[in-house]
This record gives sequence, C-alpha cells and structure tokens, in this order.
Amino acid sequence: MVPHTSVAKVLPQGLSISGDLTASQDITISGRFDGQITLPDHHLSVDPAASVKAKIVARAVTINGNLEGTVTASEGVEIGEGASVSAHLLTPSLILKDGAHFNGSVDPERTAAAMQVARYRQKHA
Repeated sequence: MVPHTSVAKVLPQGLSISGDLTASQDITISGRFDGQITLPDHHLSVDPAASVKAKIVARAVTINGNLEGTVTASEGVEIGEGASVSAHLLTPSLILKDGAHFNGSVDPERTAAAMQVARYRQKHA
C-alpha cells in the first residue's frame, strides 16, 4: 500500500501503476492505474487520457477517461463527455453527460453498506 504521506495529488500521464492506492486527499489520475483505490472521504478524478482498471471506494468520482471495474461512491459518480466506463456502480447519484459511454449497472440501494465495509477494511488492514 502507498502511504498517504507520499502520494502525489496528481498521477501524471505516462505513469503506469499497479497496486493499492490509499490517500487522505483528492486524487487525479492522468496515467494508467490497475488495482484498488481507497479514498472514502475524498474525490477521485479520471482525466481524459487516463486508463483505470480498479475497485474504487471514494466520496465522489468524476470520470472523463476510460474506467473498468467497480466504483463505490457515497455522494455520486459523474461520467463526462467522451468517457468510456464499463463498471458496476454503487452510488446514490449518477450523472451521465451527452457523449459518454456507459456499460454496466447502478445500485443506489447498497451504497451506505458498501462504504461502511470499505471504511472497516481500511481501518483493519
């Protein structure tokens, strides 16, 4: 796991990471990421050039690039124009902008329970 004190706020384009990312700040991914991202109280942004394959837990997620996986967001997920998302979303709010591509499912009912489990696992990891 990457400790939150050494995590850059922006993971730049050209950077490719595989593993687990936990942070206590908002994170923007512009490169490639494969693994797990845990930011239960913060925002994750996926830039247009980014490619993310991950299990994500965050307060809110904005996707403008490519994302594949599972997203649990306690506040909401926004999928921007030109984004390509193939995922299972657990969130109470979804914004899907014109021109976005979404293939997957949305489960607004289990969001609170999934966030509690993620916080528990983060504390006891």
